[in-house]
Amino acid sequence: MAASLSRGVRWRVTDFTMLLSLCMIVRNERRHLERCLRSVRGVVDELVVVDTGSDDGSQEIARRAGARSFEFPWVNDFARARNHALEQARAPWILVLDADEQLLERDHAALMSLLRAHTPKDGVPRTAFNLLVNNSSDGGRTGMLAHIVRLFPNHPDIRYEWPVHEQIATSLLRLGIPIKDTRIEILHDGYAEAARNQAKQQRNLAILQKQVAGGGAFALTHFLLGGARLDLGDFSGAMAAYQECIRSATPGDQLIQGAQVRIANCLYAMGRFLEVCAWVQADGGVRRAHPEQSLVLGNSMKALGNISGAREALCGVLAVQDGVFMPPCNLMTVKVEAVLGLATLLKEQGDEKAAVQLMRAAVARSASGQPLDSAWWVSLQGR
Repeated sequence: MAASLSRGVRWRVTDFTMLLSLCMIVRNERRHLERCLRSVRGVVDELVVVDTGSDDGSQEIARRAGARSFEFPWVNDFARARNHALEQARAPWILVLDADEQLLERDHAALMSLLRAHTPKDGVPRTAFNLLVNNSSDGGRTGMLAHIVRLFPNHPDIRYEWPVHEQIATSLLRLGIPIKDTRIEILHDGYAEAARNQAKQQRNLAILQKQVAGGGAFALTHFLLGGARLDLGDFSGAMAAYQECIRSATPGDQLIQGAQVRIANCLYAMGRFLEVCAWVQADGGVRRAHPEQSLVLGNSMKALGNISGAREALCGVLAVQDGVFMPPCNLMTVKVEAVLGLATLLKEQGDEKAAVQLMRAAVARSASGQPLDSAWWVSLQGR
């Protein structure tokens, strides 16, 4: 099916002297928009900014940055707004960013090299790319990493679907366009503020509930609904959504693993420690490959008085190496929580001095940018 791109029948690029269009949707993003647009300076050939109802001067910021600014009424559907932005793009390639994101300068050259290497002589791209989105609250030093499609060909059949947590991959797959991973990083700090995150999740919850009520829910819909409820503190509601996700997912779907991890988190948040242990260990320990699973298992065993089991599980967190997890997690944060659990065990066993030394060692190592890993833990035991 990808051959439709090469025939050019449905090709709509209007300016082949360009290479890359940035497409964005914004609403009241005065605090972040200028930073985002500045982060792609010298990389993109045009800025397309679609405003969905700002009253804080966001449109003027976009225009001052040289963007082509458009308006689109907000109808509780992110896909429709994003697709309106895609329709304005004139270059062969499209890069999608949100206002609270930025492209790291260190990756500018890598992005340009990638585009040149994958733009054929006829100017028609035939590949899409996952960029590495780092959801961070400390400027990218740590964060939750996730591969997300943000770079793809400009083609009228490549469009976003679903009203919230909108997806472009579904249309790419229908066209037979391959999606490849890259290490090019986008820094996202929009969920760093608790109040902002709560507002976003309330908005997402309303949209997802409407989707479910309308009979248009998929496994991912239930997974996202669980995430919104979990962030809003509705643990039983979140667990029910994750269970529905598992029931409706296709066997082998990564969402199943993600829902299993989140169910353990819900059980732990509700203080159901015995159920956490049974749930995480139900598959012979495979689920413990995710650091959050080992963390809640260790903390649950600690709460139940199983000191040796708790120690083993928490040490298991430190053995996990960096990577992209499903669901995404901030590995450094999880490891810090595991160290805190180990220090608590030491204190409860009467060795407060060792507990303090452990925490100080963890803080010093973290501050120096070194990992909290098994080798570090073993070296501490030899002191």
